[in-house]
Amino acid sequence: MDQGTYPGYRSTSLPLSTSVEPLRLSGFTENVSAKRDSTFMITDGPITPPLSPGRSEDGIRHQDLPSDPNGPFSIDQTNGGQQVKSSVLQVMRPLPGSRRASREALQSGERMDVDVRRLSVPGNVVPPVRHLEDEQSHVQKGGPLRLTDFEVKGTLGTGTFGRVLLVKLRGTSANSISNCFAMKVLRKNEIVRLRQVEHVNAERYILSRVRHPFIVDLYATFQDSMNIYMLLSYVPGGELFTHLRRAQRFTPDVTRFYLATIILALKYLHSFNIIYRDLKPENLLLDSRGYVRLTDFGFAKIVDDRTWTLCGTPEYLAPEIIQSDGHGKAADWWACGILAYEMMVGYPPFFDETPYGIYEKILRGKIHWPKDMDRLSRDIIKAFLHPDRSKRLGNLIGGAQDVLDHPWFRGVDWDALERREIRAPIIPHVSSIEDMRHFSRLPLPPAEEIPGLLREESPRDIHKRFDPIEYQFLEF
Repeated sequence: MDQGTYPGYRSTSLPLSTSVEPLRLSGFTENVSAKRDSTFMITDGPITPPLSPGRSEDGIRHQDLPSDPNGPFSIDQTNGGQQVKSSVLQVMRPLPGSRRASREALQSGERMDVDVRRLSVPGNVVPPVRHLEDEQSHVQKGGPLRLTDFEVKGTLGTGTFGRVLLVKLRGTSANSISNCFAMKVLRKNEIVRLRQVEHVNAERYILSRVRHPFIVDLYATFQDSMNIYMLLSYVPGGELFTHLRRAQRFTPDVTRFYLATIILALKYLHSFNIIYRDLKPENLLLDSRGYVRLTDFGFAKIVDDRTWTLCGTPEYLAPEIIQSDGHGKAADWWACGILAYEMMVGYPPFFDETPYGIYEKILRGKIHWPKDMDRLSRDIIKAFLHPDRSKRLGNLIGGAQDVLDHPWFRGVDWDALERREIRAPIIPHVSSIEDMRHFSRLPLPPAEEIPGLLREESPRDIHKRFDPIEYQFLEF
């Protein structure tokens, strides 16, 4: 395929062995040019990606296995009626008046993400800076809130397990965006059928204890006879993917702003030994101030050493994931390189019509560099996309600090950025709390599919309270 011809589709997260459509957690945007396909590939069994011969870290041999970055911020586009144009100083300088101015996993279809092994050398296990179990849960399990306290205002998106709804707390101010939420609705029997119980429970556990300005918040969870529900932040600006497709590509300065926020979020997650594993523009939502919020934690996992589950989005997979050589935090830093390239070029560095073709190109490692890409931008992308994870930026002895200290980020005030004191390059236009212009316009779900949201359910019969499906969602 011609490198300059990006196909008019986008790979989804890795497939199951059945043809189903995945649920993206809280952000669903309108159809735009080159929208990534949201359907699973149909397979007859596990896909075996191409593995290059070589020795893994645990000694197993694989044999025949089936613009100037410091220049002007030049984006000039109309976004929701608001023109965006600025300079690098505006991008990375605190706002006036501020304090500083003063899955789906790809496996055999028989198992989920349970194949977690440790290296035989104990010294290679890196303890977390802090432990997630020591963090207090900020999520209500039922509690004073009930499902019927929320009014359904619209559908933000649909998928395999259910859908994501825009809901509003009843009896509250009509103009307060703080009373609007994204309600993720997941069908219990589909979660069980597709062997996603462990992932869903892990997602709840992780989101219930992490809290960061660039990560979506989980406020409460519920369940009824049919579904489980997650009450999440409503992030009204839509996916970064949509804004990238409208602009076609971002300047290095715009890319620097978004990548810097993502790096701070990953640094925070990695301090708990949480790997995210599904970084891509579709999972990055813009809030009302234009800041990124990381969403969709379906693949997130606490990993002290390495894990072997093949999951993620094909274009963003690190070589060690494809080679089944075990992966950890370094896979997230690889994804940062893919994302940086895609934002500055308009398409990912490795793409093909099939996932297998994508895997081959990733392992080959040949990157096409646009002539107008500056040296420092190439340098940081190359550092992220180093095939040897032991030499990959972010996975060196200095960890995430090496990324923050890279010359490409020179001039970034990381503390001001984390306090959201820097003006974002794109400010999404939203006219009201029910404005869903940055999301798909979809019909409301049938009443029978969301029973707990529409009416109080009668207490269940005693024998149904021990239903084997419901037993797997006790945390909800």
